[in-house]
Amino acid sequence: MLDQEVRSLFIFKSIYETGSARLVAEMYGISQSKVSRYLAGLRDLYADTLFIRKKSGFVPTVRAHQLYPMINQIAQLTEELISMNDRNLDVKECVIAVPPTFSVGLPEFLEKTLKLVHPGLSFAVKATRRGVCEDVVKGNVCIAITHRECTRTTECSKQGVSMISMDTITKGELVYLVASQEHPVWQSDLSLENIAKYPYVVTQVPGFNDDVDPLEVYCREHSIPLKVAQRTTSLATLLESLLDSDGVSFLGAGCAAEFMSRFPGIKAERLSQHEFELLHEKAPTPKYAFICRHDRREKIPPLLISAIKNYIIEQVTNKVG
Repeated sequence: MLDQEVRSLFIFKSIYETGSARLVAEMYGISQSKVSRYLAGLRDLYADTLFIRKKSGFVPTVRAHQLYPMINQIAQLTEELISMNDRNLDVKECVIAVPPTFSVGLPEFLEKTLKLVHPGLSFAVKATRRGVCEDVVKGNVCIAITHRECTRTTECSKQGVSMISMDTITKGELVYLVASQEHPVWQSDLSLENIAKYPYVVTQVPGFNDDVDPLEVYCREHSIPLKVAQRTTSLATLLESLLDSDGVSFLGAGCAAEFMSRFPGIKAERLSQHEFELLHEKAPTPKYAFICRHDRREKIPPLLISAIKNYIIEQVTNKVG
């Protein structure tokens, strides 16, 4: 696994060789602001600006020219060590089950993050389901992201709970309203009361809102009539529904909201923190947990585990990745 310090050296090497923060961000599947933070740490460490930004790109300083041969050697040795580890990977194929809200962003992120470090590892991302614990126990799924503490539920206790390892990742801290771009909801304040005036499409996530959605709970508690027009577990179905109707929906992940916004005629906007808190006044906020089998945990590349966890944290919380 590349820790923060070693990754900073790789970032330095790539900036030195390409002169472009944008290209480096694309290479490592991170934001340009994160590239800048890595460089800021190195600048503090070496007490030098290291690179000067010009129209032609990043130009190395004298100190950067001095550091490059040594950093390049460290990077090469690290890549050799990683390559040796990759050849000895116990898990070379990994099926990852995730909520539908991550199916549109996580695969691309993992591809960028892992291809330089574990080129021999292949993975497939599929939609999770309520009985995903059984899939994990049977070995049909390598890693699953759930909204519940599966090792403590009655349902999962029947599926070999003692074989499952579970880590809590984070709690959701945001929600996006999604509707057609010309929808009248955008002409008023994005309050729950105003949103509830329109047909609601529930984007179901197993273990979170597939029994009852937080907006349904809120409307029930405040005696607000709410028409649930449809329930779907597919972003593709959600897209079709919103384009062809006056429906609205909520999404709890930034990557899903961004995906929907790419389509002409669709708009997504984050609700205020006040409205988010009202939405979850009586309904619990979504929780994200990582599960896998005990006997497979040490065989999964640590970088894969940390990449999945970090991506989820960036997409569902106020933390900047």
